[in-house]
Amino acid sequence: MSILENKINELVKEDIRLASFFQNEKIDFCCNGHRLVGEVLEEKGVDKDAFLLKLENYAHNLENEGEKEDFFKDMDDEELIGHIRVKHHLYTRGVLKELDQYVSSIVKAHYRHDKNLLLEINRLYGSLRTELLEHLIKEEVDLFPLIIEGNFKEASAQILETEKEHDAAGHILQELRRVTNEYTLPAWACETFRAVYHHLEALESDLFRHIFLENSVLFERVLSAK
Repeated sequence: MSILENKINELVKEDIRLASFFQNEKIDFCCNGHRLVGEVLEEKGVDKDAFLLKLENYAHNLENEGEKEDFFKDMDDEELIGHIRVKHHLYTRGVLKELDQYVSSIVKAHYRHDKNLLLEINRLYGSLRTELLEHLIKEEVDLFPLIIEGNFKEASAQILETEKEHDAAGHILQELRRVTNEYTLPAWACETFRAVYHHLEALESDLFRHIFLENSVLFERVLSAK
């Protein structure tokens, strides 16, 4: 089977380090990872041969860096949930605490430099913060216990809503990239402003891997077992 006929998330399942490649190429491997590589490339108007060569080179370099990362394949549902909570939920809450302070500071300090940009960042970050914090609580209190208990039928109904929330967070992150011109720093940016852009990009990167582990690994198991 040609790589073009593979689902994007199936490639990332072979080695989660490939997530960085797809993210750099602006190809969604988490929320819409079920789509075929060739289909997405055609939709984006990307030269398929050039893309496959880049992917081959990237994968070759990964081989030189060490063993592939597919740790989740050996984890049962409870272990994977534990990993998601420790690796991703804790990180999300921590970086949001940092951003709470930084975003407020840059809006106040740089409002006169570009009030439209600052207010858009503040609005979108506020929406993202609310979406994520509520989402984490619902997963930890409602969804994850159902999966651990093996109550897959009830969990499946909640998974559909959870995936919609993943999409909503992804759309906010897309808007943040748009209004910040791909996180291009203005000439007047201070160190705190740099920190905001850095943390938002780091949050995006971590969240995409977080969503991948849920949508394409954990939730697929549940939906196939119900």
